[in-house]
Amino acid sequence: MKNILYVIVLLLIVGKIKAGNLDDYGSKDSITSLANVHESYTLSGKTLMALAEKILYKKTPQEELYLFVLRPVQKSKKPLPAIVYFTGGGWVNGTVEGQIPNPAWFRDHGIIGISADYRVKSRHGTTPVECVQDAKSAIRYVRAHAKELGIDPKRIIAAGGSAGGHIAACTAISGGDAQGEDLSISSIPNGLVLHNPVLGEGFGKDFFDAHPEFSPILQLKKGWPPTIFSNGTKDKTTPFEVAEKFTKLMKEAGNVCELIPVKDADHSCDWPVSNPNFLPNMERMYQFLKENKLIK
Repeated sequence: MKNILYVIVLLLIVGKIKAGNLDDYGSKDSITSLANVHESYTLSGKTLMALAEKILYKKTPQEELYLFVLRPVQKSKKPLPAIVYFTGGGWVNGTVEGQIPNPAWFRDHGIIGISADYRVKSRHGTTPVECVQDAKSAIRYVRAHAKELGIDPKRIIAAGGSAGGHIAACTAISGGDAQGEDLSISSIPNGLVLHNPVLGEGFGKDFFDAHPEFSPILQLKKGWPPTIFSNGTKDKTTPFEVAEKFTKLMKEAGNVCELIPVKDADHSCDWPVSNPNFLPNMERMYQFLKENKLIK
């Protein structure tokens, strides 16, 4: 009887290894390459960071800043769209590890997924102004180096959650660039994918009172890129009525904007990956990008 049980357990382990669920009897996070991984978004942020292509995009007085690039499994001879994510954290906290599964999900769907580190108060002693500057620098770098990165410079999407969603949205605003930037290269993305973003009302009131030039809801105008974003109907950080107001103003300005209401959700309405709203919202965001020809 013991021998039979041993054989059954052994067969189960072998089956899981072949399925890619275990690697040498360990976690799937013990893999050493993404070459044949089709659902990389299920890996930990730490593993994704370790396996990503790390590219220096900016030197600052506090620290060098990097892009973490995740390329699709299927190779392409043609330039691909890219999505650049900025993690949340209230401009105070947050690291690449926190939201890199989001660009990994898009990587699994044929888009070059990028997570961009940026300066925050807890690690660098900076303000939201520097956060916006770094976001603009990241988009500008990707566009300036699009050819060598295999990216279509006309299909660059800025994305992020919460404060990361705020600075992603600010890449569509003119001005606010760091000194020394090559302003001949646009930092304005071709699309925006946002998760419960800070929009200029609600969270961050003191900052926006002092810096209305960085308030998306005040600075939006005709010509903003197609935008889709999710927001919890019970969000206390970005109140749902603010999300509705932003959507209304975007449409009145002649822009394409879609709000995904997440019923009864508070802040962080569809992330991390374990959130049941993650996959449905990501699927809708992907379809939106296709509808607006940002994905061919």
